[in-house]
Amino acid sequence: MRKPKGPGDGQTDGAAAARAHGRVLVVDDSRLVRKVVVRQLRQAGFEADDVDGGNAALERIAAVPYDVVITDLRMPGLDGFEVLAGVKRVAPAVEVIILTGTHAKDVGCAIRALRLGAHDYLTKPPTHGEDVTLTVARAVEKKRLNEANQRLMQQLELLSRTDDLTGLPNRRAFDEALNREISRSRRHTQPVGVVILDIDHFKRVNDTCGHPFGDQVLRAFAAVAAGGLRQEDSLYRYGGEEFAAVLSQADLTRALLAAKRIVARVAANPLSVGDATVPVTVSAGVAALRAQDDAESLLARADEALYRAKAEGRNRACAAPAQLQLVASQRSK
Repeated sequence: MRKPKGPGDGQTDGAAAARAHGRVLVVDDSRLVRKVVVRQLRQAGFEADDVDGGNAALERIAAVPYDVVITDLRMPGLDGFEVLAGVKRVAPAVEVIILTGTHAKDVGCAIRALRLGAHDYLTKPPTHGEDVTLTVARAVEKKRLNEANQRLMQQLELLSRTDDLTGLPNRRAFDEALNREISRSRRHTQPVGVVILDIDHFKRVNDTCGHPFGDQVLRAFAAVAAGGLRQEDSLYRYGGEEFAAVLSQADLTRALLAAKRIVARVAANPLSVGDATVPVTVSAGVAALRAQDDAESLLARADEALYRAKAEGRNRACAAPAQLQLVASQRSK
């Protein structure tokens, strides 16, 4: 049995329907014009508010999420052009419709407003409610399509920087992040470290258990390794069984400690893959930015350190020999 509506239920349903149609702000120094347009919009199912000038309009737009602004072109204080510019500055997604007279000069001004980004214009007095509501409906539809496209573009951008298998940021995201950190390091004279991680004997896992099982190992490893980093650091899927971390404000000593922490964490935590637990170890190469480094040379030295870790028996973290000598010489001073 349907529940009877309470005293406020009808109003709540009406407000929701109005929001679904769209929310509109009417700006005009004429109280009569505002009253007529607001009534037309509400009768058509829109949620409509009104203010009497441009300054009040911009204050309201900054606080309330409107879909459309209908503004008179000629007003004391801020005119329609200034309202249009303010809306595009404060809430660029909001569509603007211009109200103007029927004289040739007024129409010319309205066309100028279109060139400056207005959605459309309506002539005054707005006696034909259908013209107003259809124009507003098209503006609301345009805004929502633009917003949907923007969300889609953001999702695609995120996907282009995300590794499908592990959910970590991918090599492209790593390259961008490393270059940003290097630029920040140059500006603020702060250190930055890099760690390259390679799962030991991962080929055996694929050869013995198959690639699907190996994929699950990679996913489990990513979660364990990421848990060993600080909040301000980031782990990336570098490629294959290699991962990389960018360590913000970390000199060589701190970067090496972070790498050793990850190595120990992985060794102490067999990976859970389905019903199985898989013991895994990882080798790590560490480098910290030097004055003469760019991203390529920094990574080359981290790779050199990784090869050294493998040569020394794996399941360990090493730094490039030249950097270790530099650290030793600095400590001896």
